Amino acid sequence: MTSTGWIWDVVPWLSLPLLVILVGVMLWRRLAREFPFFFTYVALTALIGVIRFVVYKAYPPKVYFYVYWSSDFVTVLVTFLAIYETFLKRIFPGFARVRFYRFLFPAFAVLLSVVAFVMILHAPDQRAAFLSASRVFDFLRSAVIGFFVLLILFMGRTFAGYEFSIASGFGIQAAIALAKAAVRLHKGARSLTMDRLELIAFDVACLIWLWSFSRGKKNTPSDDRDVDPKALEAARKWEKSLKEFVAPGKR
Repeated sequence: MTSTGWIWDVVPWLSLPLLVILVGVMLWRRLAREFPFFFTYVALTALIGVIRFVVYKAYPPKVYFYVYWSSDFVTVLVTFLAIYETFLKRIFPGFARVRFYRFLFPAFAVLLSVVAFVMILHAPDQRAAFLSASRVFDFLRSAVIGFFVLLILFMGRTFAGYEFSIASGFGIQAAIALAKAAVRLHKGARSLTMDRLELIAFDVACLIWLWSFSRGKKNTPSDDRDVDPKALEAARKWEKSLKEFVAPGKR
């Protein structure tokens, strides 16, 4: 092992104590009820991290492999729910009033996890199936975040505080995941550098979340006062048309 080799033994597990501390901070500042899905994501990810660490230290690599990828389905589920809460319930609360949007993300997250898990159980090569499912999850997460970022720009919406930090953390992870997929597609093989960057990206996301929630700065929900009047008028017309198309007759 090189003199810096120990760093790459620490990086994969650095997020674990950060997440545990973040759970305590959110409980202490009484933010768990304000962000129930994100808190669930943080708490479950921390718990899964502890389980993975124990299995990694006490069991053969094959056992760790299956524990790692099986628990990934739980992470995917709560990730989509946290993204749903951040963008639809916090940044675009008006969209959550439409029944279609209100149930789209939770239903999509559950369906995606169940279908992928069933397909992997019946796959002849489960290792390859796990990796393929992971890449699909990464792409969908990146696509969803990208869609909402474009929507924010289109509607002239501004956001800050906890919503910004949560979205930034997920956005960093999504960007690195897409870059990793592009490098893998170009090279036709895994890239150790991109694997390490993905680990660092998650650690950075955890640091952003911990820093933001530790500050205790009062959150300012996004509202129509943050929007340019011309952009607001165009957004209202677009939103009205979209709601009428998706749920005709609903008000």
